[in-house]
Amino acid sequence: MVEKYKVVAAMSALVMIIFWIGDYEWLWTTKKTVVEVYWVGLRDYYFWGYCISPSIFSHFVTIWGHYYRADSIFQRSLSQVSWPSALTLKERVSRNLNKISIWEKKDSYFGYTVKYWLLSLLAFAVNMIWFVQPIVRSASNKKQEDEEDSPLALWAAYIGFGSGYAAMGACGMILLLVLRRSMLHALGFTYADLLPLHRGMGFAVIFWSTLHTIGYMVHIGMDNALAEELNFDGETRGPQNLVGFVALAAMLAMAILSLPQIRRRFFWLFIVSHRYLTIISFAGTLMHYPYFMIWYYVVPSMCLYLADRFIPKIVQAFSVGREVICSFDENSDIVTIVITSRNRMEPLKPYYPGDYISLQLRSLGEIYHPFTIASYWPDDPYSMTLYIRTFGDSKDSWTRQLAEICGQDGKSVVLPMNVDGVFGDRMHDYLCSDEIVIFAAGAAITTFMPLIKSIAARIDAEAASGVPQNTIRMYLICTFRYESELYAYGDFLHQITNDIRFTSWLRTTIHVSRAEKNPRIAIANATGTKTQDLTPPASPTESESIETVAQEYNTVPQLLGDSKRTHIVSGSGKGASDNNQQYRYKERVLSTFLAADSARVSTLHAVRDLLITAALLLIPFATYIGVRYAPIEGAWNGVAQIGAACLVGYILMFIGRHITRREAKAAQLATDDGATSGNTRPYLESVLRAQIMDYDGTIAFKPSRLDVEKYIADLIAEDVGMGQTRALKKTAGKEEIVGKTTTVFVGGPDGFLDSVEKANRKAKWSVDFHRETWSP
Repeated sequence: MVEKYKVVAAMSALVMIIFWIGDYEWLWTTKKTVVEVYWVGLRDYYFWGYCISPSIFSHFVTIWGHYYRADSIFQRSLSQVSWPSALTLKERVSRNLNKISIWEKKDSYFGYTVKYWLLSLLAFAVNMIWFVQPIVRSASNKKQEDEEDSPLALWAAYIGFGSGYAAMGACGMILLLVLRRSMLHALGFTYADLLPLHRGMGFAVIFWSTLHTIGYMVHIGMDNALAEELNFDGETRGPQNLVGFVALAAMLAMAILSLPQIRRRFFWLFIVSHRYLTIISFAGTLMHYPYFMIWYYVVPSMCLYLADRFIPKIVQAFSVGREVICSFDENSDIVTIVITSRNRMEPLKPYYPGDYISLQLRSLGEIYHPFTIASYWPDDPYSMTLYIRTFGDSKDSWTRQLAEICGQDGKSVVLPMNVDGVFGDRMHDYLCSDEIVIFAAGAAITTFMPLIKSIAARIDAEAASGVPQNTIRMYLICTFRYESELYAYGDFLHQITNDIRFTSWLRTTIHVSRAEKNPRIAIANATGTKTQDLTPPASPTESESIETVAQEYNTVPQLLGDSKRTHIVSGSGKGASDNNQQYRYKERVLSTFLAADSARVSTLHAVRDLLITAALLLIPFATYIGVRYAPIEGAWNGVAQIGAACLVGYILMFIGRHITRREAKAAQLATDDGATSGNTRPYLESVLRAQIMDYDGTIAFKPSRLDVEKYIADLIAEDVGMGQTRALKKTAGKEEIVGKTTTVFVGGPDGFLDSVEKANRKAKWSVDFHRETWSP
């Protein structure tokens, strides 16, 4: 089924691509447009009609799809996790019910989708057109003075001119690829899909800029004009050319600081340098070649980028509480953060599996940090929960500093945090698979928690219909450092290993690789189960196994291994049975998005978002057009137009900030007065406690490190994989191979992802492989 808003977004993108391809001929070489620089003319109509209008219109369409269509698209994908029992595998294959779209297929080596490679090919083709067009035009229109230059000097100038033009075009494209909401997202791309292409376009900008510099330096050198073209006299282009070197140096520094080794270890340095070096390189480019072509390429994407970074913050300020509550568990090294609705009267914007938000704590800096949302929106539409791992982080990292601020020993603190998001819009076509295998390490489990809950709710709803159903088969294989971490994510791991509504289609295996930093036992008494900390005589080393540490005590810590029965130390020596654990969730309802009225809530947030977006984009653009009609000639023409638009835009942003601060202050006063609409401290405490499970030793795990190769071999032996189960059917004398589909997700640190991917290739496992990472 083709969504109408996708067609509109695709048409807008096509118009912009045609404009990019033909703009050199239409805007910069035609006599009718060349002379029309300082007043409104044909160039402006081309630019407004074929570049500005499609980009703004597609942005509105994307916002509409972001709210209105996200729910229906996700529900359509989710509906494929179960199907009538009468529907056989052959019939599912014949109807393409278990086939992932060809656009979502990933190559086996790089792991990128077909649509990513097509977009990359298109971007490369447009860059080459930008490079070749000026060269061809210049070579065919030689000036008389050009005949005095040698062929090498002449072609060096041509190449310098063409690469400079391509560099400006790439600068306009690079910001579009880092938007969280753009026409590309409406077409099915996600932020994670586009980030590699954004980095590739950054490489293109540096490549074209370097080639531009080399080309003109060769030309200038062969003309013996170095002293004339590189100086500070102010009478030639010498100062402008030197500023061009500064811009190129800023680009090269930005590239070095964006390397993965630096970006992931020193994220603050990366993000701050990225911002300031971008300003330096852009300002240097303007001073190097202060012509209107620069504005035509960069201004549209710059405006959309600023709107993308600012508007979601305003929208969230109207619905999200100004203060969040958090706590830090020293045993598991996990920070739990709960964000609530501003007044508990309006639900938060619906979020879906894989969505994320960004947080800013002013006392720790101005940088926003992205985190995956771990909670499931239908469970509580008025709050969202984040689990943040701090193990291994340096003392200067944002997460470690946050852990030091947060409450310890079971205590909690309330902090004023700014929220940016929700973002995501990831595709869920993989839910049509017959089997899904998930390898998760540590906090990566948060990526899959809402997904597993949504599948369970869907299967449970279908089971209530009374029609016999077959369901998707899922295998969750996760590993954690400490047993305490199993309880840091609420009762999620306990529920999926004990609730029949999960265990009927989900097989879960949990590994714990290290001994507890502070070993604990669960002791049952008349008042219930409580936790007792045991301080060991010496801290166990990483090489010591859990079994070794357990033998040093006369107590019986929870060390289950492969056992299916949970034992709790008690005075009577009796243990809790499996049946008791299963009945624990009998009365808990598995909510669905439909039951939580997600479509209506999305409408409320969408209207607010569209109005704010229209104000912050259309009013400055109208101001720009109005000043453009003013009879101003010379260089001040461009300054006046851009300056007026920026001033109006800044005033609107100031008003937006003022309104959000007023709303936040009103919410704080309601809280201080104890009003029922305010998020009082007891309410925040109750929501937080619901997201944390006390240690009671009832979650089964294997006390060993995860052997990925062994698990893959076992899964293959159990016929898990697309290359295993095959059925043959004869059609017109021909044999056709029909088989099931299997999708594998891997989440965790890059080292863990690499090890699983290596094991997968070694086993030659026939699956659709996906890497999931939260690394910035």
